[in-house]
Amino acid sequence: MNFPQMYKIRQEFPRLGINDIKSAVRSVLSSSDLKNRIGSGARVGITAGSRGINSIDLILQEVVSYVKSCGGMPVLLAAMGSHGGGSPAGQRKILNSLGITEEKTGAPVICSTDCIVIGQAFYGDIYLIREALECDAVIAVNRIKPHTSFHGDFESGLLKMLAVGLGGPPGAASLHRCQPHLLSKAVEEAGKAVLNVLPVSLGLAILEDAYDEVRKIVAIQPEVLSETEKTLLNEARSYLPGLPVSELDVLIVDEIGKNFSGTGMDTNVIGRLRIEGSPEPALPRIKRIVVLDLAREAHGNAYGIGLADFATSRLVRKMDRKAVYLNALTSTFVRRAMIPMTFPSDREAIWAALVSTGTPEPEKSRLIRIHNTLHLSEMLVSESVFQEISSLPHIHKIAGPGILKFNSKGNLAPF
Repeated sequence: MNFPQMYKIRQEFPRLGINDIKSAVRSVLSSSDLKNRIGSGARVGITAGSRGINSIDLILQEVVSYVKSCGGMPVLLAAMGSHGGGSPAGQRKILNSLGITEEKTGAPVICSTDCIVIGQAFYGDIYLIREALECDAVIAVNRIKPHTSFHGDFESGLLKMLAVGLGGPPGAASLHRCQPHLLSKAVEEAGKAVLNVLPVSLGLAILEDAYDEVRKIVAIQPEVLSETEKTLLNEARSYLPGLPVSELDVLIVDEIGKNFSGTGMDTNVIGRLRIEGSPEPALPRIKRIVVLDLAREAHGNAYGIGLADFATSRLVRKMDRKAVYLNALTSTFVRRAMIPMTFPSDREAIWAALVSTGTPEPEKSRLIRIHNTLHLSEMLVSESVFQEISSLPHIHKIAGPGILKFNSKGNLAPF
């Protein structure tokens, strides 16, 4: 079989990133009324999640510094639901990998799964980690972004951080018993219940641009947190990057991992949910997806591998099945943890994907290779895709045409 000729291209998105993150954080905090909400000597909990938010270590460092300047005693609260294998040690391992340590941020990092029930929602119990309730004030810090499993007024953001992140493993498991179409409602109800119980003094919302760079930081008073988050979610949608075409024969993804998306691959990018009872997105339409490797930063959690059709043996070998299965069982989206057809090398996996599409001329296939679903500015596209997009003003050719380059083991060279 002949593989398609490939071109390396760059998609140009508006660059909207903040240059000086620490100054931006300091500015929004100073403009808020946080100082009036923190008493001298108050124990202030600051949420620290498991997502690979750009510059999150610097953001938390500045929040810690500001709290200290207000006379507070800051602590960082691991807020990641069931991530980290549902254990304090696993939580700390993830936070360490993100640079969220006491040495880096200047505040102790509390990792715990000691949770108590603080109320009831339509789906069941609402939980909070005990350490959050022991704080005199709490600052919720999180990125606001469209979710990869459900859509609604509230998706990934501050309310979800309060409802699921600070709910620990039992809180995450309880909320995810909902049907997918009810998850946004569940996040809203549980998040508002937590706001009524927990002394939340401020929400700090982070929005990223298409380059995964911090675009905006917004300080939100708890009284208007939910309404403001709704508005910011709509803004965040407008920054999402995507593939340059809506139909493909094969998509090659070099790496998956929770550092790129909670589902390993962003479902908004690949057009797949794999949730029973939920319709698949109309676009993009991708016949076959091949995943080649697992990011080191994922710590073995290959949740989302089941979104692909083909995988390599080295990816499967790196899987921490306990972490993957816990994630799948907690979310109830078990198809995302199912291992696809597996091949010893990249060449064999890609070959199988092309053959399985049934195309009579594989060299003319519509194929794209990306680093991951978070970083979509540079990619390799096949001849047929390039001819379709080459005249678009935001598409720039870097190199090509050329062949896919494999090493002696049949694995692709970096691009």
